[in-house]
Amino acid sequence: MISDTMPQLRVLHLAGSRVSDFYYNLSVIYAREVVQPVGVSSYYAVVYPDGLWQLGTSLDSLSEKMPLQEAIARLPEVDVVVPHMFCVPGMTSFRGFFEDILGLPVVGSPPNCTALATNKAQTRSVVSASGVRVAKAQVVRRGDTVTMQPPFIVKPNTEDNSIGVTLVKNSTEVAEALRVGFEHDETLLVEDYIPGRELRVGVVDFSGTVREGKLWVLPAIEYLVTEDNPIRTVNDKLELQGGLPRKQPDKPAVKNVCPANVTPSLWEKISDAAQRAHIALGCRDYSLYDFRVHADTSEPYMLEAGLFWSFGKISMISRMLQADGQNLSDLALSLWSAAARRTRVASGAKFKYAKAEQR
Repeated sequence: MISDTMPQLRVLHLAGSRVSDFYYNLSVIYAREVVQPVGVSSYYAVVYPDGLWQLGTSLDSLSEKMPLQEAIARLPEVDVVVPHMFCVPGMTSFRGFFEDILGLPVVGSPPNCTALATNKAQTRSVVSASGVRVAKAQVVRRGDTVTMQPPFIVKPNTEDNSIGVTLVKNSTEVAEALRVGFEHDETLLVEDYIPGRELRVGVVDFSGTVREGKLWVLPAIEYLVTEDNPIRTVNDKLELQGGLPRKQPDKPAVKNVCPANVTPSLWEKISDAAQRAHIALGCRDYSLYDFRVHADTSEPYMLEAGLFWSFGKISMISRMLQADGQNLSDLALSLWSAAARRTRVASGAKFKYAKAEQR
């Protein structure tokens, strides 16, 4: 166990992707920006689409590539894992490997929760049963007939960053929207388009910290959608070069502002919905939600959940914290330290690594 007076917290930053160069680049973009709080000793483990790994004390001083078995043998002794992976395996099985197999606590939600949240259709069902308003939708697989009426959104069920997303305004656009969507997933979600404002809300869970038992709903980010740009596309989220993420765009078509200007009554509804979703999904440490506020009724509709935070200044939860006047490094250290004190293995004993030179 980690004592409160321990001089150095040993953090393993887990980055890369086993799925594609796209998700590898995306992960590294965010991992490079992670804060380095005083009192933290950092180490990096990076996985590539070819299945090989690199290790090091920074992303600029990594070892030669090696297979997983060798990487595990060469890992130093660490206290906690901070994941920076956004592909489905990175959000699920990689977290499970480190936490459930190796017994190392992972910051963020457990893999059973992240597996649920990466499935947009299942997420909708779970939060809706807990009283969170969602738009009417239909799950579509190849060969199915779309029974919804435009306008609606077609999106891959397990993708992120607006990959494969299309706003369908009339029936002549349905076939092309399905074609694009099926390039990225075997299951699509066809969801009523909610005209109005788009807000993103974060929740931080202080269980295990000095603020024990509190869910903190952070100041919202508003994405300033317009008639010409009614939804956010992948180009609003990432600057691509050769089809691969390079960085966040400097001048997205849909700009954003934080904190969003919301009335007390609207904020009460959104805050309540975010907390309900966090609890219903079984989230841990933090969570993130996208909402649409209907232009006619002012009712918020939850679109999807995102259970990721890379603890860098470019991360959305970090922006919300900074808008609230909080110290990002201090809060990161608090959450990482709390995570390091927990373990999910039945024995209560954490897996300890021996350095290669000690073997």
